[in-house]
Amino acid sequence: MKHKIMGVIAGDDFASYEKTLCIDTQALAKIMNWTKEENYFYDYELNTSQIEALENACSIELPRNLLLFLTSSN
Repeated sequence: MKHKIMGVIAGDDFASYEKTLCIDTQALAKIMNWTKEENYFYDYELNTSQIEALENACSIELPRNLLLFLTSSN
């Protein structure tokens, strides 16, 4: 499964930032508090604690001036 972070400027409809995550789906499920596999297929707006956990888990720095969303696909 592929997981991406999409960044959108508030009030805009198009992503201005995109980053593919190198993270195991099970590790991501813990960060996102997913309890069912069907949760993997939705898009989620990320909160501050999720952003920080993803940065630590993936050794990346994400932009703070955008609304960040997690998307997943096969």
